[in-house]
Amino acid sequence: MIEKIGHVCEGKYDSFWPMVMIFFTMSLTGWLWEVCLHLISDGSFVNRGFLHGPWLPIYGSGSILILTLLHKLRKKPLLEFLAIILLCGCIEYYISWFLEQMYDGMRWWDYRDYFLNLNGRVCVEGLLAFGFGRMVIVYFYAPLLDHLFRRIPKKILAPVCLVLILIFCADLIYSGKNPNLGIGIARCR
Repeated sequence: MIEKIGHVCEGKYDSFWPMVMIFFTMSLTGWLWEVCLHLISDGSFVNRGFLHGPWLPIYGSGSILILTLLHKLRKKPLLEFLAIILLCGCIEYYISWFLEQMYDGMRWWDYRDYFLNLNGRVCVEGLLAFGFGRMVIVYFYAPLLDHLFRRIPKKILAPVCLVLILIFCADLIYSGKNPNLGIGIARCR
């Protein structure tokens, strides 16, 4: 099994359907992480994020970009860690800015009270957490997921992925007009 998983650590993510499933798995994992953090810190359940479904695509897309764009750094963990921080910081900053522009100053996260933040959109603490978390994903979680999803027959995996994509797109369209603005989510400027 280790030999089969090893190709993923080297960055050979070359199969579409397993990558789609990794995107959704990481989006769900990110959503669970954020919901649990809020539950622990504030004692209440809050559906985190702009979308209404149980996913945060910033985690899924960040994971896919790291797995595909940074694969040449796989054998240089320190350099990869720094590149992950830079990439995640750019993604988080851009998404924060984009959502704020689209929705009249609404913010889905705000780091203004955190040490070394940039316009409240990113902060050193968050970037370090993303860096360490993504390293765990790159070297442990993603290889296991890739191995698991490659074992599922394509005639089963493809329809499951298509259904997830359709539900996700429906949520994206609905949330575009009716973003998730629940308690503890969006703050105004």
